[in-house]
Amino acid sequence: MDKKLSFIIIIAVILIAVGGYLIFTNPSGGSAENSIEVPLKTQDFKLFEIDVPNGTDFKIKNEADGMKFYQNNGSYSGNFSGIIINKGLTENLIGDFSFNLANSSSEQIYSSEFKNETIYKYVSNHDDDVDVILIGNDLNLLKEVSGTIKVKDVSNL
Repeated sequence: MDKKLSFIIIIAVILIAVGGYLIFTNPSGGSAENSIEVPLKTQDFKLFEIDVPNGTDFKIKNEADGMKFYQNNGSYSGNFSGIIINKGLTENLIGDFSFNLANSSSEQIYSSEFKNETIYKYVSNHDDDVDVILIGNDLNLLKEVSGTIKVKDVSNL
């Protein structure tokens, strides 16, 4: 009986280790099939440029001193739902219920649950305390487009 119990414990430990590895290497909890591959186009937002999927329609939803929020009302609005550019307001904009998945000097990744769906906030840090926050449920897409951000003159932000 002890050999059988030891064998079950060893299998359980292996399964837990493999599960932890899979979660760690794929923080979205999904598979590669959940990510979309779409052609991108460069869109000029005056304060910055970024490559976005064809068919997206970003419009200013909210703006305040030091911040502008663009909401996608077009295609792929779940995958890539919004963009926020801000000066020094990122901590306040991320929210208390977000979990920090990754942190470096140039980017941070947060996740939170909204209506039983994981929403990612990919923060791209730029000069002059300017951050661009990409919001959506497709972390791979957010990572891909984050490399195309070109911040312009933000003196009017």
